[in-house]
Amino acid sequence: MTNPTLIKSFVAPATVAGRKLVTFAAADSEVTVASAVSNPLLGVAVPTGSRDNNRVDVIVAGIAEVKVGGNITRGDSLTADANGDVITSFAGTDRIIGLALQSGVANDVIEVLVAQG
Repeated sequence: MTNPTLIKSFVAPATVAGRKLVTFAAADSEVTVASAVSNPLLGVAVPTGSRDNNRVDVIVAGIAEVKVGGNITRGDSLTADANGDVITSFAGTDRIIGLALQSGVANDVIEVLVAQG
């Protein structure tokens, strides 16, 4: 169950699916789906994703539900895969979105404590 403490609305020039990690896009106040461990991870798109008016609400703090891209164990530090899903971070240079509160495998939806790093 999500328990966001801070949600911010951003412009989404391209479609952003729900429960995906987002990063900054080309312009200020724009976001896009994260696609690499090196992307500065801003937060998690709310479950409804982007809307017709090219806006998306992003959970930037609190507990969010995120789609899993690989095997995760609760307590793992998490980063983004090429599809904007969470995967376990193994390198000290990875950008971190937060901490896994649940274990999961590819295509699961788990709870994450959003704490960018």
